[in-house]
Amino acid sequence: MTGTEFVKHIEAHRNEFYRYVLRNVWNADVADDVFSSAVYAAFKGLDKFRDGTNFRAWMFKILTNKCFVANRETRRLSIDIDSLDESALSANTGVQQHAFENPEAFLDLCGDEVQRAFRQLSTAQRSCLLLLAFERYSYKEIAEILDIPVGTVMTHLSRGRVRLRRILCEYAAEQGIVRNNISSAAQARKVR
Repeated sequence: MTGTEFVKHIEAHRNEFYRYVLRNVWNADVADDVFSSAVYAAFKGLDKFRDGTNFRAWMFKILTNKCFVANRETRRLSIDIDSLDESALSANTGVQQHAFENPEAFLDLCGDEVQRAFRQLSTAQRSCLLLLAFERYSYKEIAEILDIPVGTVMTHLSRGRVRLRRILCEYAAEQGIVRNNISSAAQARKVR
C-alpha cells in the first residue's frame, strides 16, 4: 500500500476511528493524541500491512492498543461527566438520526447515566462492546483485532453487559424508576 492509498483509507474511516477512540478514552484531548499516535504508528508500520487484508480491522487493532496504553497511563476509567467534550463527540459522529436507525449515534443519544455506566467498564469490555455493536465485527474478527481468544471476547462481552445492567438497575432503583433492583425482584419471584 502506498502512502497516498493509506491517506485515502484513513480519510474514508476517520470519523468512525476517532469516535471509537473517543468512546474508549472519554476525553477529547487524550483522544486527539491517541488518534494521531495511532495514525502515525500505522503509517510507520505500513510495511506490516498485507494487501488484500481488512484495513479497518488492522487499524482498529492499532487504535485499540493505543487506547489500552492511554487508559493505563492516565487511569481515566471513571472520568467526571463534565470533562467529556460533547462538542467534539457530536462533531465527529456526523449523525443526527435515531439510535435504532444508526447505532453509531446510540451513546450520543443516551442520558448521562448511561454514558457514566459505559465509562465504568474496563477498556477490554468497552472495546469488545464497541467493536461488536457499533462497528459490527464478529466475535472472531474482534478476537483478531484485540489479539485475544474468541472465548475471552465472549467473556468481556458477557461481563460488560452484566456490569452495565447492574449499574443501570442500581441507578433506576435509586431514582425511583423501578421499585426493586433485578436481584431483589428475582428473589421475590423465587419466594412466590
